[in-house]
Order: sequence, then structure tokens, then C-alpha cells
Amino acid sequence: MCMPAVKAIRDRFPDAGITWLVEGPVGELLAFQTFIDKVMQFPRGRLQNGLKAGDLPGAAREIKGFLARLRKDRYDCIVDFHGIIKSAFISACARGGRKVGFDAMHAKEQSHLFYGECVPGTDRRMHKVEKNMLVARYLGAGDAVPEVLLEVPDDIKRYVDNFFHHAGIQPPVFAVNPFSSKGTDFKRWPIERYAQLIGRVRERMGASTLILWGPGEKKEAERLQAMAGEGAFLACPTNIPQLYAMLEKVDMYIGGDTGVMHLAAAAKIPVVAIFGPTDAKINAPYGLNNVIVRKEISCSPCKKKDCQERTCIESISVEDVFEAVKRMSDKTG
Repeated sequence: MCMPAVKAIRDRFPDAGITWLVEGPVGELLAFQTFIDKVMQFPRGRLQNGLKAGDLPGAAREIKGFLARLRKDRYDCIVDFHGIIKSAFISACARGGRKVGFDAMHAKEQSHLFYGECVPGTDRRMHKVEKNMLVARYLGAGDAVPEVLLEVPDDIKRYVDNFFHHAGIQPPVFAVNPFSSKGTDFKRWPIERYAQLIGRVRERMGASTLILWGPGEKKEAERLQAMAGEGAFLACPTNIPQLYAMLEKVDMYIGGDTGVMHLAAAAKIPVVAIFGPTDAKINAPYGLNNVIVRKEISCSPCKKKDCQERTCIESISVEDVFEAVKRMSDKTG
């Protein structure tokens, strides 16, 4: 959800060199985008593994090596879109003139105290894409949110095409992602209801379903496939660029509030998003090509990971989601 803001900065400063510091596998996708010149990876995984193994000297070497890479160049402007103490500290360590971040409205953990320039917020519950655009406009970008068309190489597209061909997947095909990131099970819709939904999609709409999965999720994805029965296909293993190419090929995406949902929105496909405890006003898939399924519960949104009731997500029925799928299908033709 930072991409439109970064693209807006690129459009405002076409000759600038833009380096994006990122952690996690999304860096593989960013590396293919022409509006970014360089992707720098924060070694979070190696640091965590070293600390878990008790290898403090190894972890120290990782930090030292990362800081050396970070400080190799001097930047005219350093922007912190993340707004937490870790990203603010890294911004402070980088060499540069202007250091820009959010003010106390949008910055967390007192991170605004690290910035030389703070961009004022206007609404605590504004969508994250619009929030990030505040920074781009502060730096001189126009008001319009630019369209971002992501790119992946042809060999990645061929990998996905070959999978569809060998698996015998014929359109229409809907992608379903029943999972969420580690530690966020509290916002997952029950997997048994996904199985029932897949059955209805097959019986009433004649669509096949592609079950997406990531690291550590394959066994549960296989269980969902077994419950769903005929017409449910298990996606092949993918990295983030391959997953994006896969999403470009499907007719609709159905899932909860996850990064994959935003990737589907970026792929310009119809999205049916199931929201429970998280705030759809802030985290909805950006754009008009989506339907949000949620219940008006007095305590939602809340983000309470230890909630025992889960009324907000448990009260969403299979019929609620199926009706949204039909509306989205009718809307997009």
C-alpha cells in the first residue's frame, strides 16, 4: 500500500534514484518494478534465526553488515512510511539530509520523535494508501493517486501458465486464500465455511477454485481441498512474483484481510474481502473493484487477538460471502 505513494514520488522526481528498504519476500516483487532503482533487504529472518540459535556473534555480524550497506550511500531524503520505532531507528542510522515521517497521529511507538520533518495527519481512520499519499504530497507530488501497474518477467508467467495447463484448470477460476499471517488467526474465517463456499461456487456458478497457500500452510490447504472436493485445486508453490502472476490469471479473489488480498487488488482482479476484527476503512483493498463482507458489531473493529467470542467473524455466514461473490461476478460480467 506504499506503492502508489512511491510511484507518485517517482513521477514528481523522474531523475531521482529511489532505494526501497524492505523486509520479507515482497522485495522479490519490488525488484522487478521500473519505478524503483534499488531494493535493500533488512535481514530479519537471518537475525531471528541467529538469536533463536543463541548465535549472538552471528547476529551482531548481520547487523553490522546491514548498517554498512545502509550507510554506504548518502540520500537527499529519507522517508519512513512504516512509522514504528524500528523503522524510525533505521531511518536515523541512514545517512541523509531530510528525514521525513508521520506526526503523532499516524506514527506509532513515539517514532515521530526521530524525524526531522513530520507530515501532519488528517484522519486517524484514513485508508493506508491515502495516508501514505500524504507524504508524497508533502514532498511535492500531485493530489491524484497514480495507478501502479506491476510487472513480472515472462519466465515467471510461463511457470504459472505451465501449472494451469498441467493441472487442467479451466476458467472461470476463483482464487481462495483462507489463511492469514503468523499470529493473526483471530481474523480468519472458519476453514469449514470456505469448503462450503467452494462447493456453492462450483454448483451454482460452474467455477473452479484455486486454493492459495504459503509457508507452513500446505497441510491445512490440502485439508481444505479434501473437504471441498471436486473442482478445488491446490496452487503450486510460489514466491511473491509468481503469486502475483497467478492472481493475474484468475477471475476473482476471495479471502480475509491479508497482504495477499492487497496483491490481488494490485493485480486488478475482482476481490471479495472478508473482514472481522480489523478496520476495513483503513485496510480494505484499494479501489472500486471489490466487495467487503463484514457485520456491524458494536465492538468491531478491535484487533483483540485474545478475543474468545469472535462474533464479528463467526457471524459471517457462507450465504453472506456467496451473495457477495455473485454480486461481484455480476458487476464485472
